[in-house]
Amino acid sequence: MNSEFRNLSIYSIYIRNHGDKNTFEKLKGDLKRIRSMNFDVVWLLPIHPIGSANKKGELGCPYSIKDFGDVNPEYGDIDSFKSFVDAAHEEGIKVMIDVVYNHTSYDSRLFNEHPEYFIKDINGKPFCKVGDWSDVIDLDYDNKDVWRPMIGYLKKWSMLGVDGYRCDVASLVPVEFWKIAREEVAKINPNTMWLAESVHKEFIEEMAEKGFKVYDDKEVYGAFDILYDYDIRSQYEAFVKGEISLRDYIDAVKNQDEIYPEDYIKLRFIENHDQKRMSACADSMEKKVNFTVLSYMLKGATLVYAGQETSDIHTPNLFELDSVNFDRMIPEYVKLIGKLNLLVEDEVFKTKNVNYEIIEDNLLVVRYEDDKVVSAINFGEKEIEYDFNLKGEYEEILEDSIFADVDKLKIIKPIIMRRR
Repeated sequence: MNSEFRNLSIYSIYIRNHGDKNTFEKLKGDLKRIRSMNFDVVWLLPIHPIGSANKKGELGCPYSIKDFGDVNPEYGDIDSFKSFVDAAHEEGIKVMIDVVYNHTSYDSRLFNEHPEYFIKDINGKPFCKVGDWSDVIDLDYDNKDVWRPMIGYLKKWSMLGVDGYRCDVASLVPVEFWKIAREEVAKINPNTMWLAESVHKEFIEEMAEKGFKVYDDKEVYGAFDILYDYDIRSQYEAFVKGEISLRDYIDAVKNQDEIYPEDYIKLRFIENHDQKRMSACADSMEKKVNFTVLSYMLKGATLVYAGQETSDIHTPNLFELDSVNFDRMIPEYVKLIGKLNLLVEDEVFKTKNVNYEIIEDNLLVVRYEDDKVVSAINFGEKEIEYDFNLKGEYEEILEDSIFADVDKLKIIKPIIMRRR
């Protein structure tokens, strides 16, 4: 676990649907825009060839992978991928790719060459543990022969310059495998980022009822730097809908400090490729801004899914050509993201010392390490007055203003103050 990654800002891209920048070569042309928003990392959803057997939709799901060692010809070839990685590095952006190691497509190279690498039902047929993932079959990690080629693929991509891996449903793959994979990749790049798509509690329980092992977050932290915050996603969604209070949600956030390792890192986000757009969930731009600021002020790394910076309410279909409409960019929101990403580059956002306080039920005050950064977000409809009791000079990040000895302020819009 590397606590240096606690303040990362990650921009997630599904190349197929990334507007007119939908190949490796064309995507190079978007790097300056992404860097202008001060992102540290681009995470590319799966870049590999997609299986055609039992495929979903017209073009197939990117998580149904035919060959882990190659790239989807829709996007280019290995050389154009390497050129993209090099261009990203020149812009100061690291590259993370999706690793889908629980399963492959039915017509994958691995299944064709090594059918013994896959779990089988009582009739000897390969299957997937998750019933509605009908286009994939699961690898059998009890067969240690599987481990060598899977680690080999990771080493190949690391040698091509990949800086990190977002590991799909990592909780379904043995933690011991991930530990060994991490050790081997570290021989090439010891600073590799490891992000796990950990899973909802309900998913763990569902798989357990079927007799399948799923690793919980405490176990997965044994091999990964950053985990999804799906452990409290149901509380987050309930808070967004107004079904539970701000206090109930923040209690769930605080509980993470009690149950996870001291240096744990959670990935905070308001949307991703599996979730609804926040523009479809929040009934005003003000609410979207509030939840965006919240995602940056909670302790952890932060994710933005490409298109979040537009007014689109539609989440692109993974199985079809369904492009983000970047003509609907919201300039003020783009500026907000840029300010927040720049802010969290501050070393204080690597701290473990974060305090959450709730005032009059709707005002959340977040204090970082001896008040070096203090923020307040009002989730209600009325102004709330709060005495910050801050001594010294503070710069307000969102409005670019300066305060001295901050006492009582009336809060309606989010405010973030950093000691000068």
